Amino acid sequence: MELRQLEYFREIASTGSINEAARHLNMSQPPLSYQIRQLENELNVKLFDRTSKGVTLTEAGKLLYDRSGNLLEYARSTELEVSKTGKKRILRIGLTPTTVDTIMPYISQFSKKNPDVNFEVHDGITYSLYQYLLDGIIDISVARTPLRLDEVSYMELCSEPMIAVSAPKNMVSKTADVTTDTPHNSSKHNAVSSLKLSDLLHRPLILYRRYEELIMNTFHAQNMNPDIFCVCDDPRGAMLWAKEDLATAIFPQSMASLCDGLCIQELDEPDLVTKILLIWAKGKKPVPLVQEFLDVCGEH
Repeated sequence: MELRQLEYFREIASTGSINEAARHLNMSQPPLSYQIRQLENELNVKLFDRTSKGVTLTEAGKLLYDRSGNLLEYARSTELEVSKTGKKRILRIGLTPTTVDTIMPYISQFSKKNPDVNFEVHDGITYSLYQYLLDGIIDISVARTPLRLDEVSYMELCSEPMIAVSAPKNMVSKTADVTTDTPHNSSKHNAVSSLKLSDLLHRPLILYRRYEELIMNTFHAQNMNPDIFCVCDDPRGAMLWAKEDLATAIFPQSMASLCDGLCIQELDEPDLVTKILLIWAKGKKPVPLVQEFLDVCGEH
């Protein structure tokens, strides 16, 4: 099984057409079909169901598609690292949307101390980066609890509460108060009075899917059923929903820098406090470059 065959296979799967894939790959259709037949013969499975409308993945094809993405990414990363041997060292790091602001001061400090190091950054959700770590695609990742930690070693960077984010004209009032229309200079991200979940009970809410279970469990533990207006995968996009005054969003505090023009109120709920961690593969000593990065993070 060759890497180029996997690239051909993924292009066909993405386009749903051998002819279209051949056009994208700047090659003719017969040699492309031949390479796929060779791959199927080598694996002794059928990867595509062929119809008059194109091709679709078989169950074996779906499995290979899922696995081949990581294989090709690992090969590309290895090629880059090897090509720079003796020139620049490369730290492969994973970053989640809600931890960028937290980790950047550490990266900046490390970079100033190690000008010979370049970075290969993988953005994604915690669970995807966790798997990248186990697969060897990245060296270290920033992550946030709740998270399974049995297969990784970790260093805690900080802990932080959740925040409620809303349009200034509809700032959340404390229970038994009325909603205020008093203007606030929200662009400075000043957190006003802290809230309890009970203060949000009768307001439509936007939840980031990563923390949906944690937030809902905390509501239910207090015998409350919130009004969930939207559950989203990208917290940055959800900020636009909050700006339109459609609902109040609940996010980790480190998202505050993205909340320009919005009112931010801290949630005084111990069960919603999350920890930001650095995680790396368990069971072996960190490679020197990772250890150097950990040392800098430990100093600050």
